[in-house]
Amino acid sequence: MSSWVVDMEKKLEDAELPAKVERCPKHSIFRVPPQFKAVDSSLYKPRTVSLGPFHHGDEDLKPMEVHKLRAVHRLLDRTNCKTNIAELFAAVEEVAQELEDAYMDLDGEWRGKENRGKFLQMMITDGCFLLEVMRAAEDLGKKPDERGDHIFSWQGMEHLKPFVQRDMLMVENQLPLRLLETIVAAGSGTSPNAALINSMVLRFLEGKYAPEGTNQLGLHPLDIYRTTLLKAAQKPLGNDGGTGDAKVMTPPAHHDIVSSRRIVPRSAWKLSRAGIWFVHKKTSYLDDIEVDDKGKLQMPILQLDDSTAYRFRNMMAFEAGHDDTGKDVTAYVRFTRDLLDSAEDVRLLTRKGILEHDLDSEAVRRLIRGLARDTSPPAVGTQLWRVRGDVEYGYRRDLYGRNRVRLFLYESWADLRSNHLRSPWTILALLTATLLLVADILQAVYTVKSYHGPDKGDTKMH
Repeated sequence: MSSWVVDMEKKLEDAELPAKVERCPKHSIFRVPPQFKAVDSSLYKPRTVSLGPFHHGDEDLKPMEVHKLRAVHRLLDRTNCKTNIAELFAAVEEVAQELEDAYMDLDGEWRGKENRGKFLQMMITDGCFLLEVMRAAEDLGKKPDERGDHIFSWQGMEHLKPFVQRDMLMVENQLPLRLLETIVAAGSGTSPNAALINSMVLRFLEGKYAPEGTNQLGLHPLDIYRTTLLKAAQKPLGNDGGTGDAKVMTPPAHHDIVSSRRIVPRSAWKLSRAGIWFVHKKTSYLDDIEVDDKGKLQMPILQLDDSTAYRFRNMMAFEAGHDDTGKDVTAYVRFTRDLLDSAEDVRLLTRKGILEHDLDSEAVRRLIRGLARDTSPPAVGTQLWRVRGDVEYGYRRDLYGRNRVRLFLYESWADLRSNHLRSPWTILALLTATLLLVADILQAVYTVKSYHGPDKGDTKMH
């Protein structure tokens, strides 16, 4: 047998393919693919604290390690704590394999029974730190300030909270919520409570409680956060599928006509000129978008700020890596990008109350297009796929069907306003010219009437 065959066999054995394939469905925390980081790698890097193994030991994050140990002390020293460090280790060790399986491509230093002690120590210190930070945030204003503590005091938490919130949304910086549930159950001496953990994380990240009926544990903080933004994901969270795919929609009859042609992305300005009306919809869900029979495209508010890029890019990276999670955030970003082809499109959606920002229009356009880089259109059968079909049908109906006259007048006015009425002086000149024209017409009519008036009078006299 040739040497290259032997070498290949050894590589296949080392790959442990059967074991890896068996663990794949359990993975929910991933390293960001290189094509995502090519856009901006800083969007995926924690800046304050490492949570989990992927960024453990990063030089910039080491200053927080001592405060993680302090958090373990704080948790165990609470008056209502019913466990000690040995019992806590034992409790977490019972779910150690599940915690390990949550991480894809985990380095060898963390895997296997020979490294179990190191893995457990890291999980417990990180888990206790996150729990204590969330509890300290809830206690703000309820307990006397702890002077001198620049992490868990009032002043410390006011400063630290936004930085920890950001790092909790990094897809590579996640802790399985099973870990937090296990630590809380051990400390309280009660059975695990998924709803309690889900709500604790959501209150810290968004100031809201978990949806009613959420009795299964979420995967990790990023999964919980993403779920609150999507109407399609409003069903019980759980490790057996996360937030789930969007509901498959049955297409209306006109979709058969539209689907026979490729749906061309059309900008907001072009759709508006064709008679599609953009209306701000009062909803908290990104994907709660619909088109009614009158051509109104109803969309939620999208608030753009310094956190927009990292929030969306990490949710999209999670969707790309987790097969059991729908691609709803990615579809929303792509849908929005198709509307924003120019600064004029940004100004239009801003006037309609759909975009809220303090950026210039070109910066908004670049931001959204950067988010949507290397993404695909909404998948067939999803809610936004249906909306794209409705928009296309409304556009073609107005363009070629019963609204040709209205469309002609609308487009004529739009062209005039866009190409000739950009300056207030131009508008003033047009109004002046219009008034002079009307005055000339009235004068001509008056002259004609004055000329024919006496003849009529003379006729009557005779």
